[in-house]
Amino acid sequence: MRFVIIAAMLLIVIPLAAAQSGHIRLLALTESGNETSGSVADLYLELMPGKERVFLETFPLTKVSTQISMRFAQQIACKELDVECADKDFFFTIKALPGIVGGPSAGGAATVLAAALLKNLTLRDDVAMTGTINSGGIIGPVGGVKEKIEAAANSGVRTVLIPKGVTGVSSSEKDNETLEIEDIDLVAFGKELGITVVEVTTFAEALEQFTGYKVPEPDGSFSIDARYQATMKDVATLLCNRVKEQQVQITNNETKERVANLTRYAQETFDSEAYYASASYCFRTNVLLRQEQFRAKNMSMEEFLVDVRGLREQLKDFEAKTDARQIETITDLQTLMLVKERILEAEDILHDAFDSNETQERADALAYAQERLESAKTWALFFSGKDHRFVVDEERLKASCEAKIAEAEERHNYVTTYLPEPLQDTRKAIDQAYALMQKKEYALCLHQASKAKAESDAILGLLGVDEEDINDLLERKLGIVNKALLKAQQKGIFPLIGYSYYEYANSLKKTDRGTAILFVDYALEFSNLDIYFEEKTKQKVPIPEQTEAPTEEPVVLQPLFFAIALLAGILIGMSYTYYLMKKASSAQIQTRARPRRALRGKKR
Repeated sequence: MRFVIIAAMLLIVIPLAAAQSGHIRLLALTESGNETSGSVADLYLELMPGKERVFLETFPLTKVSTQISMRFAQQIACKELDVECADKDFFFTIKALPGIVGGPSAGGAATVLAAALLKNLTLRDDVAMTGTINSGGIIGPVGGVKEKIEAAANSGVRTVLIPKGVTGVSSSEKDNETLEIEDIDLVAFGKELGITVVEVTTFAEALEQFTGYKVPEPDGSFSIDARYQATMKDVATLLCNRVKEQQVQITNNETKERVANLTRYAQETFDSEAYYASASYCFRTNVLLRQEQFRAKNMSMEEFLVDVRGLREQLKDFEAKTDARQIETITDLQTLMLVKERILEAEDILHDAFDSNETQERADALAYAQERLESAKTWALFFSGKDHRFVVDEERLKASCEAKIAEAEERHNYVTTYLPEPLQDTRKAIDQAYALMQKKEYALCLHQASKAKAESDAILGLLGVDEEDINDLLERKLGIVNKALLKAQQKGIFPLIGYSYYEYANSLKKTDRGTAILFVDYALEFSNLDIYFEEKTKQKVPIPEQTEAPTEEPVVLQPLFFAIALLAGILIGMSYTYYLMKKASSAQIQTRARPRRALRGKKR
């Protein structure tokens, strides 16, 4: 019986030894009637051997967006630390007061907690934080920070981490008539309450505050891939040559000025080797020139329909050739996204043009669609990327599409809690991503959902930011993008879209800061697409028959091991029981002599 007991104990102890658990304090808002107040909640995490699933249990129940934040937090922690998580399950538990307001504000703390467990780090229990987690590991802004700091001060917390750049809001009456609203310096506010408030930009900074561990920065500096630079130069050259080829007489002075400015910007950026920006300026110039040309024709509806049918045939043929390509690298995936996006835009604007009775609107739509097709053809030059190969199959593309839509929905819903007016363009992009998923256009779905999420992040990042602080915000984000690009490059991936948008944001930061911030967030979203895919070299290859067993030991115990261990325990127990019964029979021992002892053994 001793062996049975040992086997049973092993079956209990081994899973417990393989599991890891941890706890972190986070700051939240609770609602009671019409009043909202801050509170301190507890977030727990258990890591168990599994299949990279993420679970969330909450007391009380919270919104679905909280579950989405936990999943994204897990992805960011694993990728930012470069830890293999495919063989782990993540079990999060939130315990809070009734009335907790759900949302993504626990994402930053969840990322820190997951990272601490993955690195076996000890978390300080006198620190709490609030903030969303965004692409690139950025800690994003949240609401109710003043109330959360007050709750922390009343709960024994000594240090509070908040997103950099957020401010508190205080209202007061002046002369018993006017209600004044002013920003509060939250660092100074915390000092008044006897606690330290620390602003953090990234989860790495927050992790260091909690544990003292400093996440290693990538060595070296980002360098532009030679093939990208040469190809992008070709793209810019092709698009800019079209400007020279279009001999159009412009009569409208406003259009003439716009064309002159865009042409100048295109040449300046081309000369400075910012080829994506140059290509973008030339594309916009081509659209204006083509529109002027078609307006001058004053096309009838019959002529318009003939041109549309011909253009649609070209779009259909080019899309078929694009879909036939084999996608094996992240560069190929990004190229597919860019090409398909332009085809989709051309088709959509042609479709919308049929609802217009205005000759000028139809001409403008046809001109834009034609130039979008030409743009798609030039971007196709980036196919056959030479970077590391990934598993970019339909199953993973579908999973990435679903995950990114969920993230985009979460961010969009969060923005609408601050802005009464819905973000119509962002909502349209999310709905379009759903439609593309239904059509099994998963790569394009991932692209559209990524842009929608970035748009919401850009708006959230600007909430509460003063005009004079926008430049600082933009430079901080550009620095984070630069690091994200370097990390991708060191993995053997050239972030084609991420770098292109990064370059464009840099070219716009002096003339159009709002658009520059939007493209920075686009760059962040597209710089870590690899989080959804697995390198082919890391795939688990099935062992063929009559081959030698693998020499590598598994990193953690797998479910199959537990099944084998359980079966072995049962067999050992049955064998030993049979042995005892046989021995008892041969010695003529009464069976009733041992019941109490046998029962004690079962209880153990």
